[in-house]
Amino acid sequence: MSKFSIIFIASLVILGGLLVFTVFRPMAAGEKLSALTHESIIQGEDEWIIQVSIINREGLDTNYIIEWSTGGEAYNSKKVLIKNGRIFTNIHHVYPDTVKEGKIQLTIYKEGETTPFEECTYHIHFD
Repeated sequence: MSKFSIIFIASLVILGGLLVFTVFRPMAAGEKLSALTHESIIQGEDEWIIQVSIINREGLDTNYIIEWSTGGEAYNSKKVLIKNGRIFTNIHHVYPDTVKEGKIQLTIYKEGETTPFEECTYHIHFD
């Protein structure tokens, strides 16, 4: 076997290894970049308190839009800047006059994106 044949075969093996790594490695490390890290729901005398924490693992400071809605109508929306690697905690008070059909929806977007990275529905009732 000639020297060039050995180099050619070694190059093909290395290329194959790189191709396998490129295709399968991102799927195995499929960690969410942004995520809810903590959720709490507390019932008070005349309100519900919902607390959610968002962690930013995007690799850069990112603006997020946090939107609360009920019955399809947004009634509270805010934009927050979360520094890379940091956690932001949002505390939301829900009063009887804001609840329609006993459901509150939380939608979180990254600024500039139309698809939310997180959607939650909380079912709450006032006695």
